[in-house]
Amino acid sequence: MIDGISADAFDRHAADLPTLHALASRGLHVDRLASSLPATSLPGRTGIVTGVSPVEHGIYGNTIHDGERFRYATPDDVRVPTLPRRARDFGRSVAVLGYGMIRPEDAATFVSPWWVSEMIQRGRDAEPIPASHGWLRTLEPRDEHGALGRLDVEVRTSDLPDPYTGDRSIYLLTGVEADRRMVRMASRLAAAADGPDLLLAEVLVPDSVQHVAGEGHPYATWSMAYADALVATLLDELERSGRRDDTNVVVVSDHGHGAVERAFYPERILPDVDTAPEGGTLFVAVSNEAHLREVSERLAEHGIEPYAAPPFPPDVAEHLAAFAAPERAAFERAPEGGDPEAVSGPPGYPSTHGLKPGTASDDRFFVAAGPDIPRAHVPHAEADAVEATLADLVGLAPAGTGRSLAHSQD
Repeated sequence: MIDGISADAFDRHAADLPTLHALASRGLHVDRLASSLPATSLPGRTGIVTGVSPVEHGIYGNTIHDGERFRYATPDDVRVPTLPRRARDFGRSVAVLGYGMIRPEDAATFVSPWWVSEMIQRGRDAEPIPASHGWLRTLEPRDEHGALGRLDVEVRTSDLPDPYTGDRSIYLLTGVEADRRMVRMASRLAAAADGPDLLLAEVLVPDSVQHVAGEGHPYATWSMAYADALVATLLDELERSGRRDDTNVVVVSDHGHGAVERAFYPERILPDVDTAPEGGTLFVAVSNEAHLREVSERLAEHGIEPYAAPPFPPDVAEHLAAFAAPERAAFERAPEGGDPEAVSGPPGYPSTHGLKPGTASDDRFFVAAGPDIPRAHVPHAEADAVEATLADLVGLAPAGTGRSLAHSQD
């Protein structure tokens, strides 16, 4: 999974993504793959491995409400079995290398995402989010059959500078090297004679760079080209080992990215209400119908609209509300300094996602090639098609109602 490459960016930067476009030309290409709603990182990752919506799997945002406050979602919050768990129960060998929202016990080979420290080191924030056992317990690599040990590759990123000290250059450079290590590890394991039946890995850098530089910036183009080059190292390793022709390779994003020109500060608009900004989406904790009406009216003054179909599970829906920012706008915490009365301003992130449902920039790409992948061009597919396709390739039925793209021409 490559974080944050939209369907539009995939097409626009064809010359910069030769590896991914070569996969598309020899296999399957979906022009526009719908994102989970909201189109943010943890719901996107969870949807890929569950095939159901946040209403069922429970990860409706990067943060969820625990009855007292909004906190980061963890793998333990996922309410349904993930594909790695189902595949393992079916007798398949499973490896998860740096892919988020999977419990360690759901894979025989497991390495935590390098970005987990963001979820467990937020005590330095103005309003600390307590460290969560759900993420802390992912930190120790799992290698039940010694597969990683036999590869002689670095499986940790703890020697790299802390990416969450507030220095954006350190954050980006640590991400570049950590992504390289994860893909190198995945490449060696995929090419091994005793490689797993299912291997999940991810590359984060394109999302990070677009947030900082903007989705149309040359640095954003570089970040996508870098991700493409990492995929090329995987394919080269498979080629050298003689396994490329018998390996199905699927590459997908978790969401897209779109430029924004304005950021709303929810704590200024709703100073007495618990809120959670998620890109172009805002979650609000409400106490009753009257409170919901009051909150909606205050947000409507700024062109902020309620979701027509909120993404919450039924047991929490009564006390939560979801709102979408106006076009080319998002939600952020107010920056330090500046006008303390301002309710909006220039965005800290010039590009983001989780925008108003139906926004084209949140659509993502999907390519796949291999012995069990048809050569096909699909104009559009729904979010649940990803898990259905991956499940099909390991011999399982889909967990949800999605239809496998491996049978898109049947």
